[in-house]
Amino acid sequence: MDPIKFGEDLARKADLAHSLSSQKFSWPDLSDQSLVFMGMGSSAFAAQSMVTRLQACGCDATFTLSSNPTPPQASNEKTLIAISASGNSVETNDAFDSATGFKQKIWVTNSVERGTHNVAMHAGNESGGVASLTYMATHVALLRLFESLGCITGLNASIEAASVAIADIYSRKDSWLPELISHIKSPAGSYYIAPADRFCSAQQSALMMRESPRLPSVPCETGDWSHIDVYLTKTLDYRAILFPGSKWEDQLFKWTEERESKVITIGFDHPLATKSIRYTNDSDPIVRLLAETTFAEILAQYLWVTA
Repeated sequence: MDPIKFGEDLARKADLAHSLSSQKFSWPDLSDQSLVFMGMGSSAFAAQSMVTRLQACGCDATFTLSSNPTPPQASNEKTLIAISASGNSVETNDAFDSATGFKQKIWVTNSVERGTHNVAMHAGNESGGVASLTYMATHVALLRLFESLGCITGLNASIEAASVAIADIYSRKDSWLPELISHIKSPAGSYYIAPADRFCSAQQSALMMRESPRLPSVPCETGDWSHIDVYLTKTLDYRAILFPGSKWEDQLFKWTEERESKVITIGFDHPLATKSIRYTNDSDPIVRLLAETTFAEILAQYLWVTA
């Protein structure tokens, strides 16, 4: 892992999104099949988000960690989709190789092919060793599957809009980065919050803080926040970054205002927010999915370099 090369990866993230907006992915026809997704880390975050979307579309889809000792039972009516961007996840490699009884097994990767059917992410060389470009490319690959199942339209335009959004976030980093640096200066670390269908954004953002500058950071789902993290606002210098889209945001702000906790919102305004940071095209749900983690990635890379 290299912090300087990580920065170089982030500098080309918008261009990658642009190229992915017209990229073809080699998904077979998976209509009317039960889909079982597996992965670890960032791959797991993206897979869980896709399963949530597929279930809402009426598809039979489940997710399991590759390390799960009791995975979903295989059958010839199910397709296994394993995701490993680097191809080096020992847990995913082991689970994929040992899985039997599925109709077919599909390996999604940015690296070495495995098995008989592979779907390439087309992320190019991720020289920094941090799953940022491949995290976005994983989402795009899975969204193309979503599209092939008739669950979404206009995907090309939304991915291109995400490219514009990422370019905007990156080009204005000198204006918003000091705000985030100051905001997360707490011995208690930072807390990222996102709605259930994009809980992955909170998970990936917190991972960036842990993996790069090695700082404590915790993800939470917006509605579940009132059952999990709310207790910390009573005793800690609680610093949260909130992504939009949940009907339970006002409930969260009721507690943070009462206990004088600090919350920055990304991609939307709220009257009780400590600060709101907006960016181009931030009302598009697919743009949010592909672009909003860029803030934490840039923040983490900066803190890693300057540590």
